[in-house]
Amino acid sequence: MRNDQVLEFDADNTKPLEDKAERNIADSSNLFFRSTEYLNRFFAAIAGVALISMMLLIVFNSVKRLFSDPISGTVEIVSWLGAVTGVFALGYTQLNKGHIYIDMLINNFPPLIRKIIHTIMNVLSIAFFSIASWQLALFGINLRDGGVVSETIQFSFYPIVILCSLGFLGLVLALVKETILIWKGDS
Repeated sequence: MRNDQVLEFDADNTKPLEDKAERNIADSSNLFFRSTEYLNRFFAAIAGVALISMMLLIVFNSVKRLFSDPISGTVEIVSWLGAVTGVFALGYTQLNKGHIYIDMLINNFPPLIRKIIHTIMNVLSIAFFSIASWQLALFGINLRDGGVVSETIQFSFYPIVILCSLGFLGLVLALVKETILIWKGDS
């Protein structure tokens, strides 16, 4: 949330109320908006589970080292869980405006110019992350076809790579939603 946004609270729910326009969008029956929200919430839940799993594995491995040998492959597993955590949280973070947004210069422009600049940046981001998602999926398929496995535990990790490409796809959908909302006047 940016500093210029103001939250109002409902005394009964103690939940923040969004802008009237954002409430109308959230209540609308637009299938694309709802699907994007649900998909990115699901991905955020997976990211949370991956983060907790990573934490538990590290703690368990540290305690186990006191009494015996460490778990083999811990570094590989933690690296994969870290990738899943980071990539799957991107779309949800974008929808909730959690990414860093520097607007000192842009705030001085008229609203139409701000919309155009924001749209151009979103279109460039959509193009970049679409290509990243596509290339990551291709890389995962190449890993599968090549029979590549991890070095320590001999695990075929191509499904994790392909899943990470889906995380980028969630970000792309969030950026498309944001771009539509910019021109509807709701963002």
